[in-house]
Amino acid sequence: MKQLIIYLLPICLLFSSCKKFLKETSPDEIKPTTTDDLYALMISDAYPYTANLEDFSDILTDDVRSYGMPRKSTGEQNTTYSSYYQNGQGVFKYDAEELDGSEGTAATALNAWARYYSKIKGCNIIIDYIDNVSGTQKDKDALVGQSLLLRAFYYFKLLQLYCAPYVASAASTPGVPLILSMQVSDEHIGRSTLQETFDQVEKDLTQAATLLEANYKTPNAYRVGYIAAYALLSRVYLYKGEWDKAIDYAEKVLAERSQLTDMSLSSSSGSLYIYDQSQSAEVIFQYGSNPSGVTTFFPSPISYSGMHAPYEVADELGQLYENNDLRYKFYFYKVTVSGASYNTRSSKIGVNSKGGDKGIRVAEMYLNAAEGLARRFKSGGQETDRTSALQYLNTLRQNRFSSPYTTIDIQNADSLISFALAERRRELCLEENFRWADIKRLGLSVTHNFIDADGNSTIYTLAANSPLYALPIPVTALERNNKLTQNAR
Repeated sequence: MKQLIIYLLPICLLFSSCKKFLKETSPDEIKPTTTDDLYALMISDAYPYTANLEDFSDILTDDVRSYGMPRKSTGEQNTTYSSYYQNGQGVFKYDAEELDGSEGTAATALNAWARYYSKIKGCNIIIDYIDNVSGTQKDKDALVGQSLLLRAFYYFKLLQLYCAPYVASAASTPGVPLILSMQVSDEHIGRSTLQETFDQVEKDLTQAATLLEANYKTPNAYRVGYIAAYALLSRVYLYKGEWDKAIDYAEKVLAERSQLTDMSLSSSSGSLYIYDQSQSAEVIFQYGSNPSGVTTFFPSPISYSGMHAPYEVADELGQLYENNDLRYKFYFYKVTVSGASYNTRSSKIGVNSKGGDKGIRVAEMYLNAAEGLARRFKSGGQETDRTSALQYLNTLRQNRFSSPYTTIDIQNADSLISFALAERRRELCLEENFRWADIKRLGLSVTHNFIDADGNSTIYTLAANSPLYALPIPVTALERNNKLTQNAR
């Protein structure tokens, strides 16, 4: 059988002079000729699946705290977790030289730039090559729709990490390089503006929604369809502060996918994983690695063995949950240290479950609609906006609390917005870099208390509206593209 070969440039050559991605080199190595061939390529090179694209952004936030290095009963350092301590300290301390990979031990893991552009490259190949293969127009449109959605998703991820928040000056604020074709010229590509990058994300998602609604039905939550496109548009518009559009697209999703997982039905079993599709009906799109595994920054939660890892869930986050809020029980792995229980990592997917704990859930749409309506109530004073925001919040919370649930009724606009934001943090914690994106768009400061290997404390602060909201671009990308400009520090 002939083997399908797609010659993809290494990420280091994204901006170099090679002009061909596809070629034939022997009778057994051929170009793709059918939509089935391109589908196979899309699965391997465009979809994220179990890829660990970024597992460091939570460490930047106030949802994670430092515990230093654990010690043995003799007082000696227990070096079991020394690599996690070393790898995460530059992120936790907002060290620009470690964040850009020029120093430290985690340069590869911190280079989300390369991983996202590698996936964008896969999307571009599908889009560019679609007219060169045989297949029905319906199948071709389905492939292009999925690739456009995924490309927009990856560009939005790059915006959240490497760019300043969306502001009125977006037309003159640096975005990221927009690479929209598999063809690479001799010219290096500089950064588009923030406005241009957001415009491309919106264009891709809008076109994807149209193509997918007409041509593709998702077989499971590991694929993206038009509902995922609507959900991402709601996410993008919320981040931009365009409340009407954020509400509109959230409600488009909820008109077709409104079911939430009632945690009270599982409260006695002690086992519910919100991203486990066998337990949860609210997963729209799912990807990522299982948190039971070891990452560069976190050990497996099943190996904690009575001692703290260097970086764990912050007490501040745990204190946001009321006593009968079942999310505190189901959303965190826990460890017992000296007789006390502590939250360690996210447990939104089980150690024996399929898939990861990232993606899109129905719950996010309730929160997007609620926040947008609360903000519109503040600006316009319409009572229907207030009551609708409360309805979305109460519906979500009714499915998260043990019975009986007491509904909330908030009259003041600022209080309603604050409550919606706190509910967002409770529901979407340690998932899909939501907290980092919210810190940026809300202009919040973060104070970290770093515990070193000897137990000494040092305070590091990310100031409100800090230049480091736009993380340093990896030095490897700058070295290979002389038109890239580094972010301010």
